[in-house]
Amino acid sequence: MVAGCFENRMPRDAHLLFDEMPKRDVFSRKAFDEMPEKNELSCTVMLHGFNSKEGRVDEAREVFDEMSDRNVITWTTMVRAYGKNNRVDDARKLFDEMPEKNGVTWTSMVMGYTQNGRTEEAEEIFEAMPAKTDFACSVMIVGFGKKREMAKARKVFDSMKERDETAWGMMIQMYERNGFESEALGLFALMQKQRAIPSFLTLAIVLSACVRLGSLHHGRQVHAQLVKCQFGDGTLFAYVLMRMYMKCGELVKSKLVFDRCRSKDIVMWNSIISGYASHGLGEEAVKVFHEMILSGSTKPNELTFSATLRACSDAGMVEEGLKIFESMGSGFAVKPLALHYGCVVDMLGGAGRFDEAMKLIESMTVEPDGAVWGSLLGACRAHSQLDLAEFAAKKLVEIDPEKYEMVRKSPP
Repeated sequence: MVAGCFENRMPRDAHLLFDEMPKRDVFSRKAFDEMPEKNELSCTVMLHGFNSKEGRVDEAREVFDEMSDRNVITWTTMVRAYGKNNRVDDARKLFDEMPEKNGVTWTSMVMGYTQNGRTEEAEEIFEAMPAKTDFACSVMIVGFGKKREMAKARKVFDSMKERDETAWGMMIQMYERNGFESEALGLFALMQKQRAIPSFLTLAIVLSACVRLGSLHHGRQVHAQLVKCQFGDGTLFAYVLMRMYMKCGELVKSKLVFDRCRSKDIVMWNSIISGYASHGLGEEAVKVFHEMILSGSTKPNELTFSATLRACSDAGMVEEGLKIFESMGSGFAVKPLALHYGCVVDMLGGAGRFDEAMKLIESMTVEPDGAVWGSLLGACRAHSQLDLAEFAAKKLVEIDPEKYEMVRKSPP
């Protein structure tokens, strides 16, 4: 079929057929070999076929070497194939032998080096380019960013005469990935000033930077952009927006985003519960927990119970916390882990109910860890339970000396 398409001057159909073959092995090669006449087009399709999905670069090279007439497209295809298959030295050798190169060729060589972590050689090729393409610039921005050479990445970005969304997005992403959140937000502000339209991914990255910095001003700008671009209904953005507002203390807006989200997954529920708990709003956290149960759409997991029990402990909601802890196994078939026991021990100890705390530890279905003994020790210190504190301290020193030092140095 492939050979027939070529014979009937149907190269596009031949290419599509080749790509759809479940196994492009000896049969596809045999069809190619049996063709009465091979031209540049048929060879190029074979090169692309071997390289696009199978990564059979040696067979591609055989086809390349058999070609009587090669053009810049076939040369570039082989250069890209070597780079893609981590054979960048072979790519460079072929690149140097090329009688003619175009922008795609140069960019393919740059990409080959950056994909293999060889940024210095990528920079050498990039600087030698007769005309630097926008895509080559974006590739170098990512290459420098991966090596944390942000000054060089920004220099390339600033040198671009016209920046498309890809370049803006890559530069912002590299800043955020390397911990330069302020620079990422500053560049986003410049992007807005120049009326460049951010992509879904870029807005998600900027929101992540807002969460880390607790930047309400930029977060609101991104929120407005999301609504403008009609990206605002997605669960991912709802999650990040919710976290951003929560971190900035805008709890009402965080809950509003949560309530408006049409499809709430377990991550969303856990995040809002944890957010309330971290702000000392235990009752609100427990209320959301019960909303989750009543919704029937999502079942609580280990993290849900951990966050809810921590909220109960911090709010002194002992009886409510004990009910929720009991429901883990009986109602939801979630096996309590050491961290859940630690929350309940902390809760009981905070209320001065040390006998119950010890009974719970003794009945644990898992081995008590540093968090459990640390919770008990902290509560004993707060209530001046010296004998029990000494016992808990010995256990904690045996299991987790670092945790013991943290508890010992913390105020009662």
